[in-house]
Amino acid sequence: MEMQRITDLFFSLDPIVFTLALLVLVLLVQTVLLTKRLQKLTGGATGASLESIIGETEKRVTTLETHGQTTEVALNNLDERVATAVRAVVVRRFDPFENAGGQQSFATALLNENGDGVVISGIHARDSVRVYAKDVQSFVSERELSEEEVLAVQDAKKKLGA
Repeated sequence: MEMQRITDLFFSLDPIVFTLALLVLVLLVQTVLLTKRLQKLTGGATGASLESIIGETEKRVTTLETHGQTTEVALNNLDERVATAVRAVVVRRFDPFENAGGQQSFATALLNENGDGVVISGIHARDSVRVYAKDVQSFVSERELSEEEVLAVQDAKKKLGA
């Protein structure tokens, strides 16, 4: 009989009150489900809280940013050093005299990417070898270059893509 009274009371309610009661029930179920999801999210799969995971991630990002800045400085230093390092080495062999064979003489250009460096030449004769070094700045020497030395510098320039 008691159940009958509750059922009668439930169905005799005003439709607005019934609708509101139903809405409260739906919201209560949604709140319980959201609370469980929030506990699962903040508890994490391994029991770690979301705050600690965010904190760890922030530390890792800061470490990576610092490492990135250090790497950028190091790369800039390397770029500067590479620009002044010898990047093109060209050797041209030749015979300086008509009677000499075997192309024992040479002109070697050693240049950096700015065209600065040196041309070293070795002239081989039957009884001696003479070696010459001429400074080169921007692919040009203040001293007169032989034909072979000019060709060595030009080949080095091509090799550098200048």
